[in-house]
Parts: sequence; structure tokens; C-alpha cells
Amino acid sequence: MRFLKNHFSMYAHLPKEIYVLAFGKLMTSMGALIWPMLTLIMSEKLNLNGQTIGMYMMMFSMFMGPFYLLGGKLADKYNKKHIIVTFDLIGNSLYFVCAALPISMTTLYLLAIASVFQSMEQPAYDALIADLTTYKERERAYSLNYLAMNLGLVMAPMLGGMLFNNYLNLSFFINGLADISSTLLLLFFIKNVKNTISDSKTVNEYEKGEAGSIFKVFSKRKLFFLLFIISGIAAMIYNQFNFLMPLHMEEAFRGSGAFKFGILASINTVVVVIGTPMVTKKFSGVTDVRIMYFGQLLESVGLAFFIFVNRYFVIAVVGIIIFTTGEIFGSISKTPYLTKRIPETHRGRVLSITNSCAGLIGILSNYVIGILIDYYTFHTVWIIIAAIGVVVMILYSIYLILDKKAYPGLYLE
Repeated sequence: MRFLKNHFSMYAHLPKEIYVLAFGKLMTSMGALIWPMLTLIMSEKLNLNGQTIGMYMMMFSMFMGPFYLLGGKLADKYNKKHIIVTFDLIGNSLYFVCAALPISMTTLYLLAIASVFQSMEQPAYDALIADLTTYKERERAYSLNYLAMNLGLVMAPMLGGMLFNNYLNLSFFINGLADISSTLLLLFFIKNVKNTISDSKTVNEYEKGEAGSIFKVFSKRKLFFLLFIISGIAAMIYNQFNFLMPLHMEEAFRGSGAFKFGILASINTVVVVIGTPMVTKKFSGVTDVRIMYFGQLLESVGLAFFIFVNRYFVIAVVGIIIFTTGEIFGSISKTPYLTKRIPETHRGRVLSITNSCAGLIGILSNYVIGILIDYYTFHTVWIIIAAIGVVVMILYSIYLILDKKAYPGLYLE
């Protein structure tokens, strides 16, 4: 009990709304049985090959992109709570429709529509956390949200793997029920948040509100364009957790690939639950960009282990532990990094544009990866992923130098 108290004590004294959001994220993640298995649904249930799967993932991303950007604009203009609740209820209702229908291409299209509404609310969700906290509380707030999400995912992927072969429709129903419960929690327990006059205790010099369009904001922060490129390539590497990895598991462990991937996904969440408070506390005084650098390094090294996975599952387990440690570093630093450097009046739009660029480049690359795995071995494709990881590390090294020159005030604390 004392260990748990010490382990989670760093999350004390945050605004109570942050705890409500975290608990809602926990409930949503407990029922997240579909998205971790999406690649396997397309390959095993719909009999699509790697190239076709990559094409559909690319199309989904391109389809969602404009709506994600629209969600960012709406988040800066309208009530964030109302945006989240409205889009969540619409998107989540489609999971119940999927549960009632036989698995077919129609299921895939309904999931695409549901993801559109869920992506539209995400900028409002991220911006709401920033609105509810001071810039000094932000790492802990986003860390808690990330921890809650993964705490709920501890058993979800494994349960999804168990239901995959014979009870996939039940997975859709559980997913929808969990999401609806989370939305109702937010509806009743989060008060409407309005922007207030900020001072130096709640925002730093770089996030004070500005007048003007999003183009004006970016014109003053040209360094972000390099960040878009880095984030896109990094997203491409990370996406292989849900794209290349499950396909590799199915090829290496015929008949039990879905279950093996479910185990890896559950290990991922267990490491996150144990490691997130420790990493957040240990590196609380380290600059965001350095934390992102460490995270990318560990992610790349972890995925490189899959080069050597043939039929030795233990290698995959070691790789996923290293990869997940890197994921923790990245997740607790990327959004706080942005919110400290953009005007609070433009948070929703900047976050949506940044994440859209990363997501688009990442998913477009999945199409290329899909082609590669149709012509080359998984061993070769993983080597390519590792080489790209080296390139990202070089870019991050350059970015750290430039960021220190652009935002010197954040390096004085």
C-alpha cells in the first residue's frame, strides 16, 4: 500500500476535473477491444493482403485529416465539453451498429465514420486538459491521462484476442458500451470551461493569447515545420506497433498470432502503468525535447529486436518492453512541449494540425510498408524501420539546438 501511495503521489493536487477526465479515459480504454485488432480484422476476417490493408489505412487517415483539423478550429471557437460529448455520442453509437451486423466491408466503413467523429473531439480533449492546468502542472496532467488510458488497456487487448475468432461482434458491443459510459461521466461531472485572463503563474511568456489567424501563429514559429517532419517520421515508426507487428506475429506464430499480439499489447500497457509515474517523476526537470529524444531512441531500439523474431516469442517480449519505455517518454512530453510554445487562443488548431501532419505521414508510410511486406521478408522490413529510426535521432539532435535558440526562456527554469 505504501508503494502504491508513493508511486502515484506525484499526481496529487491537480484540478479535480483532471481526475474525472482520467477516470473517463480509464473506462474508455477498458473497452477498447477493436482498434488494437483492426489490422487483423482486415487480414483474417476480410482476407485483405498487406498492400490493400496499407491502402485502406492511408485512405482512412486522408479521410479523417480534414475533420481532425475542423475539430481543432471548433475547439478554439466553441465550448470544448459540448464538442467532446456530441461527437463522442455520435461516433460511439456506430459501434452498436457494427455489433448487430455480420463482419464485412460495411463494418470497416462504419468504423471509418466512427473514427471521424472521435478524431474531431480529440483536439478539444487535449486543449481542455491544458485549459484546466497551469503550465507547471501540465506534464503531470497529461501523464495521468496517458496512465489512465493504458491502465484500462491492461486486459483489453488480451480479451480482444480471445474474442477475435468467434465473438468479434461482442467486442464491438463492449467497446461501444465503455465509450458511452465515459462520455456520460464527462457530461455530468465536468463543468463548462471558459478561457480566463491568464497570468505568469498559469502560462509562460510563449503561450499568452494572440490575435490573428493560425497562419500568423505559424509564421512566428517556423521551427514547427521541422517538428512536423520529425513527428511524421516518428509516427511512421510508432505505427508499426499496430500495423507491422500483428502481421509479423500472425506469420511467425500461425494460428495464435492474434493471441500473441494481444499478449504483447497487454505487456505494453502493464509497462506503461508501472513506468509512467516513475519516468514522469524522475525526468520532471528535463527539457521536453530531450525527453522526446530519449523516447524515440528507445522506441527504435525496441522495434529493432523484431528483426530477430522468428519463432522465439521471448525476443518479441524484450523488444516490446524497451519500445514501451520509449513510448512513455514520448507520450509525457510531446503535448506539453507544444502547449508551452503556442498561444492559448490557438491550442486546438495547432494541436490538430501537428497531430494531423504526423498522422498523415505515418499512415501514408503504412501503404509503402504494406507493399514492402508483400515483396520482402519481415526481417528485411524491420531493418528498414530501424534505419529510419537512426535518421529521426539525427533530426532530433538538430532540433534540440534550434529549439533552445527559439525558446530560451523555457531553458532557464
